[in-house]
Amino acid sequence: MLSLSPAAALRPADPAARGSIASHQQQKSLPQASTSSRGMLSHSPATPFRPADSAARGAMAAQKQSFRMPEFDYFVVIDFEATCKEGPRIYPQEIIEFPAVLVDAATGDLLSAFRTYVKPRHHPVLTAFCKELTGIQQEQVDGGVELAEALAMHDSWLAAAGVAKNRLAVVTWGDWDCKAMLEFECTFKGIAKPAYFNRWVNLRIPFEAAFGAGRRNLQEAVREAGLQWDGRLHCGLDDARNTARLLVEVMSRGVPITITGSLVPVPLPEPEPEPKLKPEIQIQPLAAPLNHCLNWCACGAGFCYCGVPIRGDMVMMPGQTQGRYFFTCGNWTPSLGPMCPFFVWAA
Repeated sequence: MLSLSPAAALRPADPAARGSIASHQQQKSLPQASTSSRGMLSHSPATPFRPADSAARGAMAAQKQSFRMPEFDYFVVIDFEATCKEGPRIYPQEIIEFPAVLVDAATGDLLSAFRTYVKPRHHPVLTAFCKELTGIQQEQVDGGVELAEALAMHDSWLAAAGVAKNRLAVVTWGDWDCKAMLEFECTFKGIAKPAYFNRWVNLRIPFEAAFGAGRRNLQEAVREAGLQWDGRLHCGLDDARNTARLLVEVMSRGVPITITGSLVPVPLPEPEPEPKLKPEIQIQPLAAPLNHCLNWCACGAGFCYCGVPIRGDMVMMPGQTQGRYFFTCGNWTPSLGPMCPFFVWAA
C-alpha cells in the first residue's frame, strides 16, 4: 500500500502544477501518512530549524533570504539504508530504504519528502544487527518494492513537484550513496537509473569550506553547525532530513553548492586542427642509373637516369682532367649537348 499525507505542503514550481493538485484535492481527500510495509510517499511540511540556543534561532530568523544558487532550482537530499550484518560486509549489499527530501535552492525551504522500502532479492531476511541499526522491520521490506520500481516512484514524485531534472542536484553526506551503493546495485541487477543520480554534491566538501576541515560524521556535523539532531540515527528519512537542514545552514553562510562527484567521465577537449599549409612543389631527386656498374673497362656502358644508354668519352682539353674518361647520357646533340644532367667520372 502506498500512502500520501496532506499535500498542502507540496509547492510545485509552476502555477499549472499547483492548480492541478488543488483540483485533485477537491475531488478526493488524501489519506494520512503511515509507515506501511509497502512503503510511504509523503508530501510533508518543511521541517523547521531547531538551533541549539535562542541566539542562533534569532539569527536564523533574520537570515530568511533568497539564496543565490544560479546553477540549480532544487536539491534532492538522499540517504539510503542497505542490508548489512555485524562484521564483514554482506554481499551483495542491497538498498532497503529509499528516502529523499526536496529543498528549494532559492529559499532553503524543505518542500517535500519521499520514502519507500525496497525488498532485497539476494538476502531477503534482515539480520538482527540490520534491524537494530536501522530500525527497519522485516515486514516493511517484505511489503517493499523492487529497486527499479522505487526509482520510477522517485522520478514520478519529482515530476509531480514540477522539478526540471536538468536544474536538479542530488545531495548526499559522503559519496557512498551514489558512487558506490546505487551504482553497484543498478549495475549488478541491470537496472537503468535516472541520469540525475550520476552527479551529486557531497555535502562534506562545502561543510568543510564553512566550518573547517576535519573528520566528523553527520550527527557531529549537525551539532557543530548549532542544530539539534531530529529523529532516529540511521533511519534513512531522518538522516536525509537532517542532511537537508545542514545543507540550508551551509547555504546560509554563503558557501556555493556545486557538483563534487560524477560517474560521467569529463570529455577531453578536442585538439585544435593543424593549420593547413600551402602545397609546396617538392623536387624529387634523380633516380640512380638502372645499371650502377659504371666502370667502363669492367662492364661497359650502363644506362642513364632516363633509360638511354650511357656513352663514354675522354677529356681531350689540356689540364688536370686531360686523358680522364667520363660517362654521360647518350641522348645528346653536338649543338645542345647532353639532354639530361647525368655525368660521372670513370673509376
